[in-house]
Amino acid sequence: MTFQLPDWVTFPEDDWIQITPEEAGLDPGKFDAFIESLQVNGASFGGEEHSGDNYGAVITRGGYLVHAWGDRHYRHQTASVGKAFTWAVLGFAVEDGLIDPDEPIHTSWTGEGQLSHPHKDLTHGHHQKLTWRHLIGPKHESLHYGGFPMEVGIRWSEKRTGLEEAVAQPGVVEWANWTGDPFYDCYAHVEPGTQGHYSSAGFWRLGQALTHVWNRDIKDVLQERLFDRIGIPAERWKWLTGSYIREQKYLYPTIPDSYTYLDPPFEIDGIPVRSGPGWVVISASDFARFGHLNATQGIWKGEQVIDPAWLRGHSGGNKSGSSGESKYLTAMGVVTTEGIDYKHATETKSFLPEEFFVGPVRVPGT
Repeated sequence: MTFQLPDWVTFPEDDWIQITPEEAGLDPGKFDAFIESLQVNGASFGGEEHSGDNYGAVITRGGYLVHAWGDRHYRHQTASVGKAFTWAVLGFAVEDGLIDPDEPIHTSWTGEGQLSHPHKDLTHGHHQKLTWRHLIGPKHESLHYGGFPMEVGIRWSEKRTGLEEAVAQPGVVEWANWTGDPFYDCYAHVEPGTQGHYSSAGFWRLGQALTHVWNRDIKDVLQERLFDRIGIPAERWKWLTGSYIREQKYLYPTIPDSYTYLDPPFEIDGIPVRSGPGWVVISASDFARFGHLNATQGIWKGEQVIDPAWLRGHSGGNKSGSSGESKYLTAMGVVTTEGIDYKHATETKSFLPEEFFVGPVRVPGT
């Protein structure tokens, strides 16, 4: 059954129309007090510099802009948030009959003669049972189940994972065949489905496999199938390639050599492999469009542009993210912004307290 949108929901054209909290069906006093209580500023994760207005965040409801911080048009790389876009690209491949998400990936791409070591081939070892769904993980979790153990190269060489201690996963090393070389160790170490953890390494392999399956640039796939339809022009965003990311020793200035696990192929039949783990350059204003699409469960201007099974929000380690929920039709887009606590992968709970909502959106003159 198709999700039924309230008749007060709209969709932005070239830009968002801004309305007041009262027009957005929010208690203006409670909302204003909430906004004033926050200390929102540019994030500085990993030594990134986002002083001044070199950050952005927006709140929308029902397709209208309600509040913004910083520069909502500021564009910067958003760490892992591109995982949400890789989900969509995978979903379109399923929709087109290119893959069965529960079949082993090696039935579509083996990687033989293209991956850097034979033990990485998808016909070898634990990879024989590795499915597409193992690498993306459940929709409402950030965990993946492909058996790829690492998140950051330099941390892996130190026998730990995660971008910072707060998100480190020390237990991972106990089940992995650790050599200390992240490049060599980028493969499925255990039977897929047996260990759940957060791994960008697995998403890198997913990006390679999807590039082979589509036989075209997956950025172009996403642009044509989704972004053109929700009003994000191709020139307004970038999806960085894996080869570019691997060359950025100081992508995060205080965490050098973060992504040394990224391995060939960086091109497949001349097609660049985009960074499935993330690293999309985009603005908060455009991220909020994707969040609004999540809130409407894939509906845009009356058309089901994507099956909601393949939609999800996501957050990045450098304090970026996109979220949208369907109960109150709120959405957020966040780029390198500290001071906002929000749920990035939920469809039913808004980051705004429930008591803030007093009615539907009511825009004068409509």
